[in-house]
Amino acid sequence: MNLFKDIWETNKEIIPKAYRLLLKNWPILFTGIVYSIILILLWRVAFMFWILAGLVITLVQSAIISNYLYLIENIIRYQRITMEDFKAGFTVYIWKIYGIMIVIWFANYGASLFLSPLFNIRLGTVSLWFLVKVAAFLLLNSLPEVIYQKHFYIGETFRYSFEFIKENWIDWYIPNVVLGLLFYIVMGDIRTPDLLLRNRMFSFASSGILPYLVGQLLLAYLMIYRGLLFEILSGTSRRKRMFMRNQYR
Repeated sequence: MNLFKDIWETNKEIIPKAYRLLLKNWPILFTGIVYSIILILLWRVAFMFWILAGLVITLVQSAIISNYLYLIENIIRYQRITMEDFKAGFTVYIWKIYGIMIVIWFANYGASLFLSPLFNIRLGTVSLWFLVKVAAFLLLNSLPEVIYQKHFYIGETFRYSFEFIKENWIDWYIPNVVLGLLFYIVMGDIRTPDLLLRNRMFSFASSGILPYLVGQLLLAYLMIYRGLLFEILSGTSRRKRMFMRNQYR
């Protein structure tokens, strides 16, 4: 009972707070247009880099992700974003994100190279490899928040994300699943914030301006909400949160 009461009390505070922060920082809805233009131009000139194309594309994607996470960080920490934040954001976390994406690529490549016979085993209608990827997705779900809130080195970032989920999986997943389902109902597709580490981050624009704006609105809200929730869960224990609520009543 205390578990669900804690989840309720925590979300009763941060759900409206995330909404207020989003309204106050509404220009973030249009950052995706800039990112989309950058990616379109990148794909058109990528062939010029020949064998380095993959590395260059990954680097540019890392810069875009860095920018978005830095804006979310400023919304949560300072409750506002500026044009200067937008300009600076492309380089703040670029090398950490680039390193993380390289690690993920090598993990996928190594697994496909050496373990493909094992991962091709079918378990009902799905493959073992699919289940492994789902498990990794769940265990590292807080990776974006760890990147901009904890400032660890790459290896420690993976470790802390895993430890955080292990300690807070109920508090983290119950509200995130609810909001994710809402996103699915509205958009007709599952586009969780964890797509920040994948190539389809800002594909909303392809289906029209209104779906794009709705998608960006929900994405921004989800990221602000997740950041606020991560900040609370990673900084306090359930016992401490309950003690503080009782103390200040």
